[in-house]
Amino acid sequence: MQLFLFLGIHLFICMVLQGTKPVVSLYADSLGASAGQIGVLVSAYAIIPMVLAIKFGKILDQIGARILTLYGAMGMVVSLILPIVFPTYFSLLFTQLVMGASVICCLISMQKAIGNLDGNRDKLIAMFSLMSSMGEFIGPIQTSYIYEHFGIQITFGVNVTILAIIICTILFTPKKLWGKIEPTVQKIKIKETFSLLSNENLRKAMIISAMVLSSKDLFVAYFPVYGSDIGLRPSTIGLIISVSAAAAMFVRIVQFPLVQRFGKGRILTATLMISAICFLLVPFFTNVYLLLLISTVLGLGLGLGQPLSIVFSMNASVPERHGEVLGLRLTLNRVSQFSAPFLFGGIGTFTGVGSLFLFTGASIFIGSFFTRITEGKKKLVEKAESM
Repeated sequence: MQLFLFLGIHLFICMVLQGTKPVVSLYADSLGASAGQIGVLVSAYAIIPMVLAIKFGKILDQIGARILTLYGAMGMVVSLILPIVFPTYFSLLFTQLVMGASVICCLISMQKAIGNLDGNRDKLIAMFSLMSSMGEFIGPIQTSYIYEHFGIQITFGVNVTILAIIICTILFTPKKLWGKIEPTVQKIKIKETFSLLSNENLRKAMIISAMVLSSKDLFVAYFPVYGSDIGLRPSTIGLIISVSAAAAMFVRIVQFPLVQRFGKGRILTATLMISAICFLLVPFFTNVYLLLLISTVLGLGLGLGQPLSIVFSMNASVPERHGEVLGLRLTLNRVSQFSAPFLFGGIGTFTGVGSLFLFTGASIFIGSFFTRITEGKKKLVEKAESM
C-alpha cells in the first residue's frame, strides 16, 4: 500500500508540474514576451531550489516525507492562484518562483520515501521515474487541450483541484504508512555536503542529471514557441511534448534489464548522445509527424538520466543523509535549469528560437565527452549492482 500511495501522489504532482510548464510559455508568448523573457520565466523556476535545495533536504531528514510533501503541495496551490485572479506576465513569474520551491519539497520527499522501501532500489526508482514519465505524458496533453479551449484561468483551476485531492490524501492517510523519521546525524556543514562530490562517479552522474533536466526544460519551454511560429495548434504542441514523455515511460519500463546488460555508465553516456542529436534535428523540420518522431527518440534518450542519477546519489550515502544528498543533486540540477534558459534564451532572442535547439544540442554533445563513467574504475557502481 505504501508504494502505491507514494507513486500515486508523485504521479499527480508531476501531472500538475509538467502540464503547467508549456502553458506558461504559450501564454507568455501570447502576451508578446520575447525568447529572453520566456527564458527568465523558465529560470525563475530554479532560483529558490538552487539556493535552498540542500537545506530542504536536511529539513526532510528532520521532519519526514509526509509533512514536507504536504507543505510542497500547499505551496503549489498558492503558486497557481495568482494567475487565476491576475493573468499577467508577472503573475506567471510568481507562479514559477513559488512552484519551483514547492515542487522541490515534494520531489525529494517522494524520492527518499520510495527509495527506502523494502526491495531492489534500482527497481523502486525505476517505478518512481515511470510515474514521472506518466505525469509528463498526461500533463501537457490535458492542460494544453484545456488551455486551447478554455484559457489559462480554467487550466490553472483544474490543476488546483488536482492538488486539493493530493492534500486530502496526505491528510487522511495514516502517519505510520510514511515510515519512521531517521535519527538525525550531527549537524553537517554545507562544505561537508559538497565534499560528497569528491566521488568522481557521483559527480559525473550529477552533472549528467543536470544536463538532462535542463535540456528537458528547454525543450518543454521553447518548443511551444517554435511550434507556434510554424503554425501548430496548442493541442498539437502538447501532444508532441507528451510523446517524448511516453517514450521516456517506455524506456524506464526496460531500465533494469538495460542496466544489467550495458551498465549504468554506458547508459548515461548514450542518454546524452541521443538527446544531442535530437536537439540538433528539431529546427530543420516543420512536419508534425517528423517532429513527433524526433520527440519520441528524444524521450528515449532523456528517459534514463534522472532515475540512474537518483540511484547513484542514494547509494553514495547513508539513509540519515539521503535527504541531504538528494538536495545536493537537485541543487546542481537547478543551477543548470537556472543558467541554461538565461544563456540560450538570450541566444534565441537575437538569432531565433530554432538556433536555440542547435546550441543546446551542441552543448550536450560536447558535455558527453567530459562526463563518461568508466565501469572498470568505479566502485560505486559495483556497490549499486550488488544491492
